[in-house]
Amino acid sequence: MTKVIGFGLIGTAITVITYSILGFPKMEVALWPLFPVILFIFFSIENLMKKDYKSCLTSALIGLMIANAIYDLLPIPTETLIVAGILVGLGLGFLLPNHDNEKERH
Repeated sequence: MTKVIGFGLIGTAITVITYSILGFPKMEVALWPLFPVILFIFFSIENLMKKDYKSCLTSALIGLMIANAIYDLLPIPTETLIVAGILVGLGLGFLLPNHDNEKERH
């Protein structure tokens, strides 16, 4: 997995240098806030691969909240996303068993 991240970062660096040399149009989007969003998406995918759905949902919602607060992706306020995230997290907590507690019981 670290090799994929390494190659991705090198490819991104090459793309940035190529865009700056060729003079492509400037983007009117703030790029720095995208780093925590990408990080939370990475954590979400990692937790999804581990089949830890509650952590996956939490990471995805935090990334969505950051992106919505900065880029206004959805026509709803961030506070509504927070409340919806808490409700979905509680719902998943009741529907999906916690693997740590099951191992301790047996």
